[in-house]
Amino acid sequence: MKRAKVAIAGVGITKQAKSLNANTIQICVEAVQRALDDAGMNLAEVDGIAARWPGPGGTEFDPGVVDWTGIFGKSFRWVGDTYPQGVPGLLDAAAAVSFGLCNVAIVFGGQAGVLKKSNLADYTQPNNEFIKPWGLFTAAHFAMVAQVYFQRFKPDRLKMSSIASEIRNAGAQNPEAVMYGKGPYTPEDIITSPRIVEPFHLLDLCLATEGASAFIVTSSDRAKDCPQKPIRILGGSSEWYRQQYVDPVRYDEVKNLGKQAFQVTFEQAELDIEDIDLFELYDINTWEIVRQFETLGLCGEGDGSDFLYENGIGGDGNYPTNTDGGLLSFSHTGWGGPNLKVIEAVRQLRGQAMGVQILEPKHALITGAGSGAQYFNAAVLSVD
Repeated sequence: MKRAKVAIAGVGITKQAKSLNANTIQICVEAVQRALDDAGMNLAEVDGIAARWPGPGGTEFDPGVVDWTGIFGKSFRWVGDTYPQGVPGLLDAAAAVSFGLCNVAIVFGGQAGVLKKSNLADYTQPNNEFIKPWGLFTAAHFAMVAQVYFQRFKPDRLKMSSIASEIRNAGAQNPEAVMYGKGPYTPEDIITSPRIVEPFHLLDLCLATEGASAFIVTSSDRAKDCPQKPIRILGGSSEWYRQQYVDPVRYDEVKNLGKQAFQVTFEQAELDIEDIDLFELYDINTWEIVRQFETLGLCGEGDGSDFLYENGIGGDGNYPTNTDGGLLSFSHTGWGGPNLKVIEAVRQLRGQAMGVQILEPKHALITGAGSGAQYFNAAVLSVD
């Protein structure tokens, strides 16, 4: 069976905020409609979805799991529910379209009305062994890895903090970002913010916010008939080292997590790292960005902070990174957060970014998850 080439035809995003006066279903439906409008499509044409789903693996309604056939009032030919967000959702939808399981797939997710006034988002402390019963939480998982790195390589703290300040300042310029108008931040601001868990300060860590996002995957031929530039999916891959947020994390086991995923992704895309114009990387904390650049092979282990400081990650730098403000400053909507990387990459490649716009980018690298989560994923998108 000949596989069809696939592309992203539409994207949609709702308001992003610390909290919203809505519920998760409402904003997810809104994001879907915005993506459909962007693609010049209607819901009747959609025959595949990737979203949190009560089946076919079971019918337990965990938070965020919804019977979307009932919500939308229609059936679908294909449902992706294993990891239905970000790069895995993108790749699953691309495979489904490529092999004819559906013609138009929409990947969507988000949250609203769930954070309330808690200082710790519930989803950062799942009810897993060694986690909730003992008070462990997501930032501490990543800190367990970063502590070893800091001890061995003693990175320059101000240089590393310049990464966080650059990304946060990108969000300050983006009218859609939760942190719009905040700052400007300096590296000194990062290291003088409250320490949450060694070695991370408050401004090293991502946001916990509400909002939703969606993107539409279809054949390249169908995408050419849509109003927007088709954004091609050139390649992607995942690594699943261990079930996330269960077992304690060891640096030597996950320090190079993503190396194989990067290799497969670039082989599929028939590109080299030098061909990438834009990096939309999973920035759950400052150090995870450094680790990913080291894993990409752009610098040696322990050299990432110096490398990025010398080359620059801003809009005028050699490695523009997280141009919308990333999870640090734009938004992080829990299980729907990985979609935001796809949305920003598509907008940049179209030349439609709301904040910092890179000059005529051709290829974008997207990543999700990371060392502390013990799984990783990557994809490359391209504009014709």
